[in-house]
Amino acid sequence: MTIFSDRWRAATVGIVTLFYVVVAAQFMDRLQPLTGDEPFYVMTAISILRDGDLDESNNYANRDYDEFYPDDPLPGSWNGWPAFPRTLPPHPATTDLGGLHTKHGLGLSLLIAIPYEIADRLGALIVVLTCAVLVAINMYLLARDAHAPPVWAAAIAIMLSVSMPIAPYAALIFPEIPAALLLVYTVRRLAAPNNTQLTLMLTGAAIGFLPWLHQRFVPTTIVLVCIALANLWRNRELGAAVLALTPVAIGGFSLIGYNLWLYQSPVQDTADHAGFNGLAGTANAGFGLLLDAQWGLLIAAPIYILALAGVPFWCRSSHVARLALLALVPYILVVASYSVWWGEWGPPARYLVPIAPFAAGALAVVIGRLATPGRITLVGLWGVGMVLMLVGLFNPQRFYHQPNGTNNLYAAVDDRLSTSLADRLIAFQPFALAPLNQRTAAGIALIGLLAAVILAVALLPNATPAATPDPRNRSSD
Repeated sequence: MTIFSDRWRAATVGIVTLFYVVVAAQFMDRLQPLTGDEPFYVMTAISILRDGDLDESNNYANRDYDEFYPDDPLPGSWNGWPAFPRTLPPHPATTDLGGLHTKHGLGLSLLIAIPYEIADRLGALIVVLTCAVLVAINMYLLARDAHAPPVWAAAIAIMLSVSMPIAPYAALIFPEIPAALLLVYTVRRLAAPNNTQLTLMLTGAAIGFLPWLHQRFVPTTIVLVCIALANLWRNRELGAAVLALTPVAIGGFSLIGYNLWLYQSPVQDTADHAGFNGLAGTANAGFGLLLDAQWGLLIAAPIYILALAGVPFWCRSSHVARLALLALVPYILVVASYSVWWGEWGPPARYLVPIAPFAAGALAVVIGRLATPGRITLVGLWGVGMVLMLVGLFNPQRFYHQPNGTNNLYAAVDDRLSTSLADRLIAFQPFALAPLNQRTAAGIALIGLLAAVILAVALLPNATPAATPDPRNRSSD
């Protein structure tokens, strides 16, 4: 089944691709030079391709980063960052190995190395954009699997694709979008009743490569391997097991070997992270991932409230959902345990981007129970987030926040409408931490809201009769 054999899926691809082209063009104009973690993935790619090694000492000594920096002084037509360090400070791994080695995963650098060499930043972005379009296709298929009619499956995939948190990262050189693709594809394939030899190999490769993008995916990878082993044991197919597990073994054992070489340990040195939370900090981060004034998912994209409310119903009706929950809970716990759970210098909800596509399945179930007024409400919630997305797209530097508690997107809306929305948001990140009573009240309010929405959805009959998903979605896509 090709992408264009389904007109609604083809429409999804076309609309999302056009939107991402606009986002990429705006980002390349206004978000230059590369900032956040982006330059470090590029520097590693340069070292891999041009030097054939992972020691970046000479690359920093030779100022290879000047090739993606503007002239000094800045040209008169400059639209990028008004200030940035002219000397790029490296992000070195904590290691006794001589030289300078990145603490970031090698996976993204491997993916972008050749495209960057061919077409510089644009080449690297094409890799990420392609992954983002493939994520949109998988969201469409998730929604179809959850019995959404084609038009609503397309609508869900498009709405999630063009809004936060997915859309900004679709045009940035971060590992989040490739990781989202590997995760959603793997879970879909593991839930499928049958697979071809090709999909078995692709699934194994996705599992094996995922922790190379970032080692925070290791616990989730272990869960995915266990699910794959259970499937293969149940089917008793030796050939299928070899096809699926060979790339998993290659990815896993090579990562262990890399860690032994770099850290003299089979796991990454925890000193490469900014530290980890205790129990109270993890609980604060769990709510902050959703509610933080600057980086909270629900603050940036309220439509995910309905997605969260739909999870219980999706899990009750879908094997895909149950497998997704098994795989994603460990990831969420790992991210919440990070002291810097918000991801620092980047657009909102960075660490939730890899799991955001699964909202498509939950939203499909919710839509199936909503009558027209409820669906209008859903579109309205998306519209709020889309307004914020467009505010950021007009000036992409607004997506980036100093940790001072002020959300630049809401502040821009306040300036236009003479409102005070930004002042009413509650900061969970420690550099502008709101009082405990405010954070507690916000958390309780969220729990109450979710409970109320879940109850309301549970009391509604299905507005759309359940349809049998296209079996080709399960077997070959």
